[in-house]
Amino acid sequence: MAIKDDIKWFKEQFAGDVIPALAGTALSFDLICAIACQETGELWSKMRLTLSRQEVLRLCVGDTLDAPNRSAFPKNKDALLAVPKGPQMFNLAHSLLVEMGDATGIKAYKLAGARPDKFVHGYGIFQHDLQFFKEDPNYFLEQRWANIAACVGKMMTELKGAVDKLGLGGQQSLSDLQLAFVAIVYNTGFGNFEASRGLKQGHESGGFFYGENIDRYLRIARTVPTPGVAVKTASATGAATITAPRAAVAVSPVAVAVAEFNQFHGIKEGDMPLRGRIADYYEAGGGSRALDPTLKKNAWSAAFVSFCMKMSGVTAAQFAFSLSHSVYVQAAIRNEDAGRGVFRAHRIGDYAPRPGDLIHVNRGTDPPKSYDDARDETGYPSHCAIVVDFEVRGGVRHAVTIGGNESNSIGKTLFALDAGGLVDQSAIGARLICVVENRLAAGAVDAAMPLGPYVVNVRGDLKLRGGPGVEFAVVKSLQNGDKLNVLEFDDVTDGRWALVDLDGDGVKDGFVFAKFIDPV
Repeated sequence: MAIKDDIKWFKEQFAGDVIPALAGTALSFDLICAIACQETGELWSKMRLTLSRQEVLRLCVGDTLDAPNRSAFPKNKDALLAVPKGPQMFNLAHSLLVEMGDATGIKAYKLAGARPDKFVHGYGIFQHDLQFFKEDPNYFLEQRWANIAACVGKMMTELKGAVDKLGLGGQQSLSDLQLAFVAIVYNTGFGNFEASRGLKQGHESGGFFYGENIDRYLRIARTVPTPGVAVKTASATGAATITAPRAAVAVSPVAVAVAEFNQFHGIKEGDMPLRGRIADYYEAGGGSRALDPTLKKNAWSAAFVSFCMKMSGVTAAQFAFSLSHSVYVQAAIRNEDAGRGVFRAHRIGDYAPRPGDLIHVNRGTDPPKSYDDARDETGYPSHCAIVVDFEVRGGVRHAVTIGGNESNSIGKTLFALDAGGLVDQSAIGARLICVVENRLAAGAVDAAMPLGPYVVNVRGDLKLRGGPGVEFAVVKSLQNGDKLNVLEFDDVTDGRWALVDLDGDGVKDGFVFAKFIDPV
């Protein structure tokens, strides 16, 4: 019963963070629960009783094995101390071990923490290993694993890689054994995987292999309702369906931008993993994933904004996704002129920015472009960033923005505000062009997603499911350009799903994830 209680807590805390990342994959939220239980369950099952969610995430650190039981870097304290920033990392890793031991009361960790040479190698609720420290030191030194979005991002990259290496990328759904195989590769790497060994693979402890534990946790997770989704459980009289209350969850571009900043800030555009992530940004802006972000001609700040908007559920009918800021700013100015749309541009002196809005500025343009220029022109050098917060510095209130391609990374910029909350033109100068209002962020009704005809807009395929969630069975796969009719929308914990009719006869055929359809 204790494991079910633990999984119930995990689902309640993290369903809204994990499920959106699973869209478009054959992976299940129950598998993620199983991985979390196997990787760090012994820690958070105890800490969740007394600590906040944030503290639980921060102290989900483990694995104190050194050589000869460890072959990957760093094999021991000396190996870590020998690399750049290694001493700083060791001090942090040892102190976290002590703090985690005290928080959990686990005797083995408390004894390890008493030894001056011991430190933790695994970080985050899904455990990202310190072997990656040399290529991404800031992830560890800045304690980014304490952010659930960063943890999910790391995990999904590895899980998707495991799916591809196992040759399962084209599957619409995966069996329990296939899901366990994905988890095993996540644990051991594909080079150590042997299908003939079945579940008896991965780290062994207490007489059970990693794969065996994953299979057990997966089966238990299926009996625990996920908040906001229907869960089927077997009974003596047959299958019964338990439906937990649904809660609409609005995903804000602010949350997306902050998550990207937390995960990638400090990493340069030419270095992994940011370089790989920028490919996602380019794709969201309608560009090629193969573009080189280190070349000036491939500036990626507009792609970053497009990505944040698209990930928050904004559609192409609402926002002109582009690799050029001037394109969607021009569309927003025309929206304002016509009194329509959810993204509307305003002159600097007419509108006070709010979280989720964009601040648009000239970038090296001489003479600088004005609001009126932006109404009629596109293609000029400029920059936009998303307003995420406000803070006071030197007695002056500032809007805090997050943008891409700032100092060749993801960065923050502060814009001084005047007493009325407007961006202070006198303090910043003529480089300001406009503020783009995001009426969705302010809670405006999304009138751009009416019922009726839509078209599929997806690079691969879009899965039609039996219910509004990735936990429901796949009915069939739809292709880019397929037409359908939306009968109703259903907002659940993993976003908006559309109940659709494929044949135009009014019969309900299933649900699709609404981010991948556009109104005709």
